[in-house]
Amino acid sequence: MNTMMMLAAADLGSDMGMMVMLWGKAIGWALAGGIGMGLGLVVSLKIFTLLTREVDEWAEVKKNNLGMSIILSAVILGTSLVIMMSMH
Repeated sequence: MNTMMMLAAADLGSDMGMMVMLWGKAIGWALAGGIGMGLGLVVSLKIFTLLTREVDEWAEVKKNNLGMSIILSAVILGTSLVIMMSMH
């Protein structure tokens, strides 16, 4: 009976170790995805700003320009969808 309890305890320890390893892997991938998404959004907004040199988008947003706010949100959402699909 004592041997069975020792085997059960050893099995529980290996299951716990496997679970911790899988959680660590999931958290690592979540961090990598978050960093990739953040960098992708920054790059896409910089490119959009360079392509529209005549307009200062962020000054227009600060002036409560609803049209420019909608355009920037569409750029952010579109980039997010593309990055999400490439990670999926």
